[in-house]
Amino acid sequence: MRPLALGLVLLLFASVAGAAEIRSYTVRIQVHDDGSGSVSAVVKIESAMPGAIAIPIGFAKVTDLRLTQGPAGMDIVVTAANGQTLVQAVLPGGVPPALTLAFGFSVQDVFLPVTPGPGERSTLPEGSRVFRHALLNSQQAPIRSYTAEVMFPDGLRAHAIREALPKLRKSEVGPRVQLDDINATPGARLQVDRLAQGDSASMQIELVPQSRSVAWLIAGLVLSLAYLVYFKDLVARRAT
Repeated sequence: MRPLALGLVLLLFASVAGAAEIRSYTVRIQVHDDGSGSVSAVVKIESAMPGAIAIPIGFAKVTDLRLTQGPAGMDIVVTAANGQTLVQAVLPGGVPPALTLAFGFSVQDVFLPVTPGPGERSTLPEGSRVFRHALLNSQQAPIRSYTAEVMFPDGLRAHAIREALPKLRKSEVGPRVQLDDINATPGARLQVDRLAQGDSASMQIELVPQSRSVAWLIAGLVLSLAYLVYFKDLVARRAT
């Protein structure tokens, strides 16, 4: 179905767009060396019925959108509303109440610019990058569970987690963002139990070149050995 035709159908079914609920929503982001990313998403829906459904995706520049799992004959398109990027689809007749949608797409420029202001010096070592992902649930139905997993490109490692939102609720056990291996690749995971309309979830991570970790390890060993030698001489002097 062409985007224009799909848009008209979406308008016709707008009155039932809030009927479906997202039970779980998992996004996986593979970041490449050039700052682009390959994204896959799995959305599990309850109370599904024929009509339009809009899924916020948290990325601005989306290309190569493709449906990898869903009801036969369903098409999806990228649209924008109120400054938010959405994946819009029309569920066909005969859909079961519970179903899974899966889709993938490509994004550009997933890293934030690391440029200090005039007269300022960067606090990050050369070659560092800053990754940030943020999702705003702009839709009426809540997202009961949202998970975003990012896999870092080769040669970069996590240095610090600078943003992990929303703050943990009293009933939740943290951390909100956890550094972990994703498919045997160093990465990070953002987990939120519930996102109501207007709620957002985000993570920001500083990445530094892996080669620096070896340098810092060697420097630490040298300092440790120097301390041990000094301590040994100090004890020897006190003993005499």
